[in-house]
Amino acid sequence: MTKQLRGLTMLAGAALLALPLAFLGRPAVAETIVLKKADFGAATQTRTKRSKWWSDEVEKRSGGKVKIEFYPASSLLKARDIYEGTRSGAVDIGIWVQAYNPSVSPMSGLFFLPGISKQIGPALRAVSELIFGPDFTFYRDEMRKTGVEPLYAWGVSDQELISTKPVGGLAALKGLKVRVIGRAWPKLISEFGGTPAALPWPQVYEGLSRGTLDANVGFVTANVSAKLHEVAKHHTRIYLGAPAGPVAIMNKKKWDGLPDDVKKIIRQVSREFTERLAEDYAKDLAAAMATMKASGVKFYKWPPAERAKLGASMRAMWDAWADGMEAKGMPGREALRRYQELLKKHAG
Repeated sequence: MTKQLRGLTMLAGAALLALPLAFLGRPAVAETIVLKKADFGAATQTRTKRSKWWSDEVEKRSGGKVKIEFYPASSLLKARDIYEGTRSGAVDIGIWVQAYNPSVSPMSGLFFLPGISKQIGPALRAVSELIFGPDFTFYRDEMRKTGVEPLYAWGVSDQELISTKPVGGLAALKGLKVRVIGRAWPKLISEFGGTPAALPWPQVYEGLSRGTLDANVGFVTANVSAKLHEVAKHHTRIYLGAPAGPVAIMNKKKWDGLPDDVKKIIRQVSREFTERLAEDYAKDLAAAMATMKASGVKFYKWPPAERAKLGASMRAMWDAWADGMEAKGMPGREALRRYQELLKKHAG
């Protein structure tokens, strides 16, 4: 071996020995946290757009430490499968409607009682404070025991009555065929002589146009997007409720394994989500009302005595719900009291 070749061999050996030391001296590259988020809403819907904003914002504020794969329009899980899919870890984050799994969170029925929350903005803020505030931990504890971590609350919109005939008071409900969903609404409509109809949403327009249906209790924005105002020219503004109880949930084990700085980012973006969604819905509601007015829809407000009578029936339902929860060993009365106090606080 020549002197020159021997020197090259020694240099190569030294370089190989130095490689492990070089790698040891470098900081470890943090692995990106990839989270899958399942949303059943159509990508064009206001709430789904804001759900996508939440995902993008968490990514941005984490500086790339977190990557969220967003699956809207039931492209990964259908609405009724999201709770189990999130709990089991099939997805990391899911947009959940408790009505699909009522046995999981019975106390969430509070947020869907007729007339309990009049407008969506105050309702979103009230339910968020009730679930995530420091004074009442029942809802968080209830969900955590099942294997999910609540992240933020969301809702739909203000519910009102749109009809093919004028409905100026409770007496006008008698004999009226009214499309409603859930368990409480049919009881309420029947109490005042109406006939509840459990018609699937895609059939409501045809029902109203053909006269097999007289009215629909639904969200103002959805009534307009489904063009019900084209065939039902009477709108009753009596604040029938703005459900704001659904939540975004995360697999509990996945949440517990997140770094503290990522948890802090998620909590902050979630708080902002509530405010931004409330603003989104206020704009949507104003636009929907303007659309109806422009198309010739007539608007009705009931006299105070009529509203008071309807309110008394609704409150009786709230009390019955609270008593039912108490009978099952859950703090229904306390939750009802706290929620009403928070609604009043945020309505002001």
